[in-house]
Amino acid sequence: MDALSLESAIEAHVRAMDDRQRQAANAVMEDILGGIRRSTDAYTKDVPPGEKVTWQRFNTACQTLADQVRAAAVFSHRREAERARVHLTDRIRPLVLEVDELATQLAQENAQDARDLAAHTASLRVRNTVLGAVATLVAVLISLLVGWHITSVLRRQETTIQRQLEDLGRANEELDSFTHRVAHDLMGPLAPLKGYLTLIRRTGGVVDPGALEMLAQCESSAGRMGELIEALLRFCRAGRRGEHTAAELDTAVSTVLLELAQTATALGVTLERELVPGVSVDCPNQLLQVVARNLVSNAVKYTAGQPTPRVTVRVFPAGDEAVLEVVDNGMGMSAATRASLFQPFFRAPEARGRPGHGLGLATVKRLVEAHGGLLVVNSEPGVGTKMEARLPRVKMPVPDSEPLSSRHQVSS
Repeated sequence: MDALSLESAIEAHVRAMDDRQRQAANAVMEDILGGIRRSTDAYTKDVPPGEKVTWQRFNTACQTLADQVRAAAVFSHRREAERARVHLTDRIRPLVLEVDELATQLAQENAQDARDLAAHTASLRVRNTVLGAVATLVAVLISLLVGWHITSVLRRQETTIQRQLEDLGRANEELDSFTHRVAHDLMGPLAPLKGYLTLIRRTGGVVDPGALEMLAQCESSAGRMGELIEALLRFCRAGRRGEHTAAELDTAVSTVLLELAQTATALGVTLERELVPGVSVDCPNQLLQVVARNLVSNAVKYTAGQPTPRVTVRVFPAGDEAVLEVVDNGMGMSAATRASLFQPFFRAPEARGRPGHGLGLATVKRLVEAHGGLLVVNSEPGVGTKMEARLPRVKMPVPDSEPLSSRHQVSS
């Protein structure tokens, strides 16, 4: 509040010579008094009752000042200048000083409250910062503990799974060894049995046609049993990796194609080949021939009888892999058949009228996987089948003494 402005307005009101000057001074005075009332109401609106003493004194002084100013205005209206001037000196000026002093006191209290509020805000900020840091530290510790617990659980589970896999591997090895021994022991008495049956039939000691037919059936059954045992032995051996000997995949496939060419011709199946030379893998040549023989013979067997039976055999490199691909336009396989295709002794319903033991593809899969490869099948009923054996490629060393052209001739 500007006390001097109020005093000046009152003195101007007292000295006014006409109504226009008195009205102007009265308007200024009323504006100052209205500002006092508004300030008082604003400051005391939300102040607690215990802290309103100074404000109540300030408000009372302002009201008294307003009353005295109005009294001075009455003297002024009556043109009693001397009484108005005395009233201004004796009554209004002390009130103005009192109001000014109270306003100063309230300003100091407000400044102190502001400083207290700022200090409290800073304290709250520091406390919130500390609480946030503590909460962050606790969260990090909890995360570390949870992570450590999860890692421990996963490590224990990994150890358990690894131990179970080792136990399963040992059990499979024992089962393979047992199966191998049983199959080998069965081959012992089976060979003399087949020999005696053949000898009886050829010596002419049996002349009865019925007995001869039964002997032929026994000999055929013994032969089939021998083939089954041989297939079982191959299946057991397929789970073991062969010696680390690099061989050319195209050479092994060419040998198999020569063996099966006559059979394919007899069944009316066209054999086509696309063999890229010099595609080498880390697998013995004999095992590569087992893989190729099973895949190609299956394709020929299940393509025979189609309107235009055709089997295409391809060998080619694909990045770091060597691929043996056998494609036919035979009867194809359903999704259910593909799901069980590599199970030992599995025979598809549509293939049970054809010769086989259900061990060929299971043997191929074990051989390919034992040498770090992958066997992939794609088939659609009535369209045909594509089998891919993918094996890691290796580089064949070329002896310095061997001409390069000679090596190509051997591989072709």
